[in-house]
Amino acid sequence: MHVEEMTNRLISLGLDVGTKDAVRSALKFIGYDTRALDSIYVEVRNRLNLRTFSKIPYSQRALFISHCMKSSKTCKAEITSTGLQCLDCGDCDITKIKSHALGLGYQVYIVPGGSLVFKIIKQHTPAACVGIACLFELEEAFEKLTMANIPYQGVQLSKDGCVDTCVDVHKAIQILNIHD
Repeated sequence: MHVEEMTNRLISLGLDVGTKDAVRSALKFIGYDTRALDSIYVEVRNRLNLRTFSKIPYSQRALFISHCMKSSKTCKAEITSTGLQCLDCGDCDITKIKSHALGLGYQVYIVPGGSLVFKIIKQHTPAACVGIACLFELEEAFEKLTMANIPYQGVQLSKDGCVDTCVDVHKAIQILNIHD
């Protein structure tokens, strides 16, 4: 069964899906394989945050893009205290996503990991966040954003591995466009 179908099933049954362990237990309870647990967890958390997230104006949202999406061979961007300063060369998908987000009014940060994300959140206090990252980074961010009561949406990398990663740009733009 597809990740979205499993997510819909879990939510429609009203099972506790507030934590990753709860999602694992719920999947076992309804007889599904837990191999897709991480992806399902991201989708469940996105769905649970959707209503609140959609009400936040674009201008009060921050987008965090994992710097590992840059081209390791051609990227000339420099790292600063707020992350990578993209030069919009077009050699990777960061340019497309960043341009779209800025056009909507998002604050955009290209970051190496979670510690910088939370430093930026403390300094710039966005009302909602979107993250594009690997499952590990998304899950860590979800926990901290939940504790900070900041609604979020996550977009899982379609190819991870810390270098020259990629994401489904269409899906990322769909999530950026979410609005009530």
